[in-house]
Amino acid sequence: MKILLTGATSLPGLALLEHLLEKGHEVRCLARHGSPNLYRLDGKQTEIHHGDAANEEDLVSSLAGMDAVAHVAGLAFAPQIVAAMHRAGVERLLAVGSTSVHSAFEHRSGHRKEMEELVRESELAWTIVRPAMIYGSELDRNMRHLLRFLDRSPVFPLFGTGTNLWQPVYFEDLAGGMLAALESSNTVGRSYDLPGAAPLTYRDLVLTAAKSLGRKPRIVRLPLEPVRHAIALAERAKVPLPLKSEQVLRLREDKAYSYSEARRDLGYEPRPFHEGIALEAARLRELGMVRP
Repeated sequence: MKILLTGATSLPGLALLEHLLEKGHEVRCLARHGSPNLYRLDGKQTEIHHGDAANEEDLVSSLAGMDAVAHVAGLAFAPQIVAAMHRAGVERLLAVGSTSVHSAFEHRSGHRKEMEELVRESELAWTIVRPAMIYGSELDRNMRHLLRFLDRSPVFPLFGTGTNLWQPVYFEDLAGGMLAALESSNTVGRSYDLPGAAPLTYRDLVLTAAKSLGRKPRIVRLPLEPVRHAIALAERAKVPLPLKSEQVLRLREDKAYSYSEARRDLGYEPRPFHEGIALEAARLRELGMVRP
């Protein structure tokens, strides 16, 4: 297939690009001028079309001659993607959303639900995949920060009980799931959650990440509500903080998902967290981002 890939310079986009090229697909990457990771496409057997997924005209011009779209750049751009595909006469769409669509917090899930519904009603040959929290390299926006904190600090502040569930997905496993979903015609009109192998408590996640570094931090539990209230007051006073009160509030919510349908239809078998985080720790060590 000839595939337009959006979000090509992101962690999941770069991983999917490698999988697509290995399978012999022709890939055109839509990438913004000035993207900080644009250099990561250097040397790839791919065509680069400069433009923005938020711009319908950029999308239409980039779709010329394409058979399908792998839209990794986010469902916030679903209106532009759907409109451009109709104009260009391209029908096959892999749309990458997020398991946050399942959140009980409306401000977290509401817009995502609306964008998924727009894709479903588009009359395109769509498939939606929803990754959980993605991790696995120096481009990881989540576990990278946790690992670097654990590498520097002998103490880890744990908000609340730490019993809420998490199920992060290693980026290579996600890419394999996305590829399978795009290549199969049997996935048209279906949605799949793509989390990691099994949920684990936040406390166990922290300790597993620390173990990958050879560290054993002292866990200090902090009551959730006073911390959230203090952060909310600081936000109202416009005091810059590394953590938002909304993030603290969401620590109460379990983020655990079944992937039985993805296993059945995609052969999806993600690796356990302890294996993936060990690979990320090794990568950060190699780059000098954590201590040997």
